[in-house]
Amino acid sequence: MKGRHEPPGARQTRVSRPQSTGLVVPVDATRELVAPWRHLLPAAGRSLPPHVTALWPFLPVAELDAAAERRLEELLGGVEPFAFTLTRVATLADASVLVPEPTEPFAALTRLLWDEWPECPPFGGAFSDIAPHVVVAIDPTAADRGAIEAGLAPRLPLPARAAEVLLVEETPSGALRERRRFALGGATA
Repeated sequence: MKGRHEPPGARQTRVSRPQSTGLVVPVDATRELVAPWRHLLPAAGRSLPPHVTALWPFLPVAELDAAAERRLEELLGGVEPFAFTLTRVATLADASVLVPEPTEPFAALTRLLWDEWPECPPFGGAFSDIAPHVVVAIDPTAADRGAIEAGLAPRLPLPARAAEVLLVEETPSGALRERRRFALGGATA
């Protein structure tokens, strides 16, 4: 059974359903911070930067056309970049995560995208809440959870800024890759 934070295809060698896309907000300020635990993420997503998911899954790769990308550019150009702070390490049933505050700008971004594409509910509609976070590890052991907490908590709070959204796509092998960047507020990404 897939965990909440596992993108489709993450544990498969071959994707047996349409390849999907997703939209994520990169959090570059955490790259060095979470690097020691990157091996605890599904191999399919390790090429992506640490991020807060804006909308996953998004449209199937085969259905994402130039018109949809133009609409994304318009929508995201109307969202101002925003500052946030990663304030704490949290433990979820299947993950260790960093929690941003305030959460509302991320939730508003997810709602904006979901309102435009109602056929793409966050996490396929599996959860009723929008809980923004940066995944540090999926299915960590108790020892990993302890090490993550001990290694990250003293380095928080960590200020960060959301300035762009990445459109990512699954490849035929199930690996994820960046397809395009969209600047928030229409600035150059």
